[in-house]
Amino acid sequence: MKNLEEIINELRGLLGQKSVAVEPDQLSRFKVDHLTPQAVVFPKNTRQVSDVLRLAHANNLGVIPWGSGTKMTMGNPPKRLDLVLSTSRMNHIIDVDTANLTITVEAGVKFRDIQARLATQEDRCYLPLEDLATEADEVICSDRSHSGSFLPMDPPEADKATIGGIIATNATGPRRLLYRLPRDLILGVRMVAPTGDMVGSGGKTVKNVSGYDVSKLAVGSLGSLGIICEITFKLLPLPEEMETLLFSFKSFDAASAFADQIFETSLLPAAVEVLTDHACSQLAMDGIPDFSESPCGVAVALEGFIPAVNRMSDELTAMAKSLGTVAYRRLEGNRHQAFWLAMSNLGRTFEKAHTGLITLKVNIPVSEWAKTMNTLETTLSGADLPHALQAHAGNGICLARLLLDGEDNDAMEKAVGIVNRLSNLFSETDGSLVVQTVPPQWKAQLNVWGTPGSAFPVMKRLKEKIDPLGIMNPGRFVGGM
Repeated sequence: MKNLEEIINELRGLLGQKSVAVEPDQLSRFKVDHLTPQAVVFPKNTRQVSDVLRLAHANNLGVIPWGSGTKMTMGNPPKRLDLVLSTSRMNHIIDVDTANLTITVEAGVKFRDIQARLATQEDRCYLPLEDLATEADEVICSDRSHSGSFLPMDPPEADKATIGGIIATNATGPRRLLYRLPRDLILGVRMVAPTGDMVGSGGKTVKNVSGYDVSKLAVGSLGSLGIICEITFKLLPLPEEMETLLFSFKSFDAASAFADQIFETSLLPAAVEVLTDHACSQLAMDGIPDFSESPCGVAVALEGFIPAVNRMSDELTAMAKSLGTVAYRRLEGNRHQAFWLAMSNLGRTFEKAHTGLITLKVNIPVSEWAKTMNTLETTLSGADLPHALQAHAGNGICLARLLLDGEDNDAMEKAVGIVNRLSNLFSETDGSLVVQTVPPQWKAQLNVWGTPGSAFPVMKRLKEKIDPLGIMNPGRFVGGM
């Protein structure tokens, strides 16, 4: 095995002098929990990623991938960290084929840039948007006309997250109610295995696979099976009409009754989001109802053809009034999109205000969402822990944010005990609790992934087969993989 200086020199030979960072101030920006890497590398394409991983595998170096850093609070503390591999230079949109509604992008492209390219008349395939004067000679578009399409996802921190990070963490938002999961949009993936081998599956057509669809292995793997480099997605035409309906209610029971009644109809909203007053009050947007005197709010996204959206809007407004809504607003067009961007940034807003923020994601059967919200409210209020609750009604996902001061050790210790108790409770009732954010010094006291399910033995065997040395994201994934 080579020493660190030899490895750094070899990395510089593979990537170039400026593509390998070893200065302390640069390394500190890529700290993962309690560990600082020995070096940060910035490959510009799949071939260079392959070269880096081949070297890492030969020298048994622990490698952690890094997109824009929005999800780096997830997972267990790493067992070791030698290299951080940043995908920031892998920021090309490789192919846009609006005639067949597909797009192929590199992992480091920001989600916002994909949507901007698809929804506007910008006719250059090379992005990021920060440097529109630059184009890449090797990048060719299938269609340079106005796209008028979009990638139907709304992940958390949609303005900052990279597409590789979204896929690696299986990040979803409220509109998965209509558009389903990221894995359902993937046609193909090209990635680099821990050995440095470049592997790919799928392509630009829906019916291109016979047998197992191994491209989906990358989804939600947290980089534990290799580095995602390129992804091909299915697209949808832009909706003809988009609007959001916001309702406030005097009680959670009234709000949940409204949400449940929506699902008993034939209406097809894009999202139905239920939020407690504290969550509503933190939405960084003007022109929404004042929730200060209403303990609960419901946001409904409507996207589709104009007649369908208008009909749903009228029926939902009448339904909300019959159930006692105390205020409502209607947001259309750009304001609709601005609202859901503010919703995707809600976690970031809380993180800036609360140094001890703990974010819990509870997955339960869809029919149990209201009961789960009540359980969270009762438990956290009973423990006198300030919190904000949010539910993707219809998806079976509830988010609880514990709004704590990181310097208050007594409150943090109490919160850790409550989280462990809730984790055990939900694992006993066909649910699970994942700790998405928590100050790193408290991670060791938490089972951040919850109790591994029945699929864990298969996941472990796959990990051992694909990454026998355990160099990819070591220890951070489920079960310490």
